Order: sequence, then C-alpha cells, then structure tokens
Amino acid sequence: MNFLIMGSQSKLEKIFTDAGWVHVDSTDSQATLHAIVATLSRQAYVEMPMSQLYLFGRPQDYGYAHAEPIQVVSTRNHLRIWKAPFQFQGEPVWVGAATHDIGFEKDQRTGGVTHKIDPNIDAERQYVADTLNSTGELSALVYMTPANPLLTALTATGGSFHSDGRVLVMQLK
Repeated sequence: MNFLIMGSQSKLEKIFTDAGWVHVDSTDSQATLHAIVATLSRQAYVEMPMSQLYLFGRPQDYGYAHAEPIQVVSTRNHLRIWKAPFQFQGEPVWVGAATHDIGFEKDQRTGGVTHKIDPNIDAERQYVADTLNSTGELSALVYMTPANPLLTALTATGGSFHSDGRVLVMQLK
C-alpha cells in the first residue's frame, strides 16, 4: 500500500476520471464483451483487467489504469483501491497500491508468464500524486513515513521492489 485518499466515493471516482485514469474491467467475461464492442466501434481497449488482490479480507473495490492502446498488454500504470473499514474525521478512507507494469517475467509460483513491475514503486506513487494533483480536486497532498516502513520486499510472483517507505496521503476537496 503506497497511498491513501480521504473523501467520498463519488469524489474518488470523479478525480480518477478527471485525471484520465480508466476503470478497468473486473471479470474476464466483462473484458471479452468490452474488447469486442471496442473493436467493432474501432476504439482502443485499455480497460484490460488486473488480478484480484486482497486487503481487509476482500478483493479491491476499484482498479484503475493509465495506458496507451497497443502497449496496454505489456506496459501500463495501474492501481488497486480498497475502502478501509474505518473513517478519518467522518470521511471514508481509501487505501491504494500503485505499480507500473514494464513488461513480462516468469511467475516464480506457477512457472507461467506475468507482468513485471518497475521495482522503483516510488516512481508510480509519484505518478499517482502528479496526475491526481493536476485536477485541482485535492485539498491536501502530503507524504508520511510510518513506523518501521517497508523498504524492500517481493511481489506475489517473486519479483523484488524497493521504496523509501513513505505513504502518499491525499484529501479530496
């Protein structure tokens, strides 16, 4: 988790849309239908689904991506967001994890092929900050360092990543 957003669900959805992020498809059947419709209407399909990851005992509430049409298969900025089971000053808190797919690698768990993420996840956290801040819809944007920050770790597929450990905290207007 490398960012938090405080604000209503409608404001959360609006800021991502206004910043040019697209809500990704959440199921394979939804993706297939969407891809067919996009192809028939000669539009780019950039809403390719992402894997389900779990926080608070459930899969993400939202998946968003920034991607170029043809490159979306191998390269895209993307993130997952979960509504936290707590609030801050009466506002919902949304917890997010942002990473940048930069190609493919072997999944060390299954031997299959999966996306490789940029090991510098702080760059993707900054990308989220820059794109959302460009909308003018944030009232606050700060970085906080938790006690015992996570500086290096392995992804679910066995790749490594590194961070300065800070968490981006944003308040919606």
